[in-house]
Amino acid sequence: MSATSFIFFGLMLIPFIIFIVWLIKQDKKRNYLGLAVLLAAIIVAVIVAIYVDAKYMKM
Repeated sequence: MSATSFIFFGLMLIPFIIFIVWLIKQDKKRNYLGLAVLLAAIIVAVIVAIYVDAKYMKM
């Protein structure tokens, strides 16, 4: 990944994590199943983004 990709991830990922932490604090029932699904979706999205970026960097 190039430096611009890391900057983009930083600009998008940090506010998203802050929003997710705030959202979890708002949940009074502490539904951890939704948190697990959300975490899995984030991991898959990051892996796909890295894979696609690496594919286009080789071109």
